[in-house]
Amino acid sequence: MSVLFSKAFSTRERRSIRATAELAISLEEEVKITVGETDYVLVPTTSFVDFDGNPSSTVLFILEQDDVFQPAFCSNVVFYGSTADQVQVHSDVIHELKLWNTTRWIFVAGDTSPNVARGPYVFVKSRVWQPWRVYRDFNATFMLDSPEAGIDGRVIVPSRCYYKPSAARPLEGARIGVKDSIDIAGHKTTLNNRAWRQLYPPATKHAHCVQLLLDAGAIVIGKLKLQAMIVREEPVEAVEFTDPFNPRGDGYQVPSGSSSGSAAAVGSYNWLDFSIGSDTNGSVRKPAHYNGCHTIRPTTGIMNNEGVVGQLPLFDMPGFFGRDLSKFPEFMSVWYGDSPRLLPPPKVPVTILYPRDYLSTPSQEQTKVIDRFVAGLEGALAVKRTAISIAERWAEDSPDGQEHHDISKYLETKKAGIYPFFYDSYHALESFRNEYKEKYGKAPFVHRYVHWQWDVARGMSKEERDECWRRCQVYRQWLLDRIFKVQRQGQLAYYGFPDQGRRTKLSRLTSAVSYSLQPYGLLNGFASLNMSPIMQAPEITAIVGQISFDSVVTQRTEPYPVAASVIGPPGADFIVTELTIKGLETAGIPIKVKTGPGVY
Repeated sequence: MSVLFSKAFSTRERRSIRATAELAISLEEEVKITVGETDYVLVPTTSFVDFDGNPSSTVLFILEQDDVFQPAFCSNVVFYGSTADQVQVHSDVIHELKLWNTTRWIFVAGDTSPNVARGPYVFVKSRVWQPWRVYRDFNATFMLDSPEAGIDGRVIVPSRCYYKPSAARPLEGARIGVKDSIDIAGHKTTLNNRAWRQLYPPATKHAHCVQLLLDAGAIVIGKLKLQAMIVREEPVEAVEFTDPFNPRGDGYQVPSGSSSGSAAAVGSYNWLDFSIGSDTNGSVRKPAHYNGCHTIRPTTGIMNNEGVVGQLPLFDMPGFFGRDLSKFPEFMSVWYGDSPRLLPPPKVPVTILYPRDYLSTPSQEQTKVIDRFVAGLEGALAVKRTAISIAERWAEDSPDGQEHHDISKYLETKKAGIYPFFYDSYHALESFRNEYKEKYGKAPFVHRYVHWQWDVARGMSKEERDECWRRCQVYRQWLLDRIFKVQRQGQLAYYGFPDQGRRTKLSRLTSAVSYSLQPYGLLNGFASLNMSPIMQAPEITAIVGQISFDSVVTQRTEPYPVAASVIGPPGADFIVTELTIKGLETAGIPIKVKTGPGVY
């Protein structure tokens, strides 16, 4: 048994080096080892890639970047392919090995022709393995291979040493989790619903948005939980699977939004780089805010939605979560490619619109945090914010007639923005209901909110649905023409909408908390969450600070994240991302958040 660490050290004839450790190996249904107190699963390795790098930079990379390799792997060192008199080891390497408590050096002659990627390997049962580290999903965010897994399920990850990002594969080695409404070949897409999982077979190919990431070198390490059937589900309503735990604050705040598992995982685990979710009318933006991570809802239709189960194709878009905003452009480049819908950098001054309809927030502490970010935008762009009232501007124009001068009532009547969602979703799921009943002789189980949504949908006509959608289109065109002024400015004027999101603090049910569900209601089309879907525009939601609250769970003051959203015209995805980064940096706000209770 030995652990190989390739090309970490220098020899006279470019030899590789192997290190051995005292390993406890359990040969059950899979090969596992334990080094110190860390568990590993051994994954068969059949291919190797070359790595050219100097010894000191390699050692530094391992110690600072990799969470799989550990000094205990080097308790014994084997120089393979060389005799003792052929090896010249750098003094800094000798010093490093002493720090790692290396007790024995062994020299073994052999063939050194194969090019081997740097990183740890294990030789067991006459073959080579990669030791993938075992982590525990203590916040219950992953579905894993067994959807019945609740808290503390197992997730395994490979060493970062094996991968070297390049121009052709910029996400090489990036660890990614995928919302379980998005297809992964060979795995079932469950929607967190046992009936759906029971009825449909495993996916035969990856969703397009996943395939793009795999082609760029990313590694999918698991599927993530969501609110069942991709709709509202509070933790106490999670009948079939344990709802994800929100890592922020006291650990018992609601994770929010259907992409809750994707956001909670990024906010919980340093070993996860990105996660993918989907957004219809808030399903990536709300969870990002609540779970303290960054996200973007892309321009609608800018990429292929194939393989992403949704509710309303007119609104549905995949989105992704991350902790480091500076890494977003690289991820977006992989997803968007050279899409003709992307807008070039603006050639006219950028205007910051500050909507009085949504700001300031009811919380002075929260508003202060958001205003610091807006001040950063002002400093970065050398412009002052323009306070506007969208409702007042609409009343002045009345684009659909004076009888519809009140925008809130105009978009609330027949619930524009939500009726199309409910109607289209209900009819899209007709095959699910019928096929399940035909096969199993009974109706499929869905939680009570889904039944309520279906009841609302059954009560509306196609004509009502179409009228709601017509009003959304009137609102969209008016926003583009009169607020964002896209056509008038040659699509080169860009505006930011900082938005507070919902800040109600609701604790999940515990022995220390009494909890009552809020009544169901319909989201007004004028709500801030509906602006970017209706306008088909990109919206980036970034963490801009944190405030404190008195927890009824821990009986002490806890931190909680504050987010701001920035919206630009369709195709301005890279532009709003760049402006958000500049605003944060100018304001002195970190663009990278940490995992755990607090974001900093």
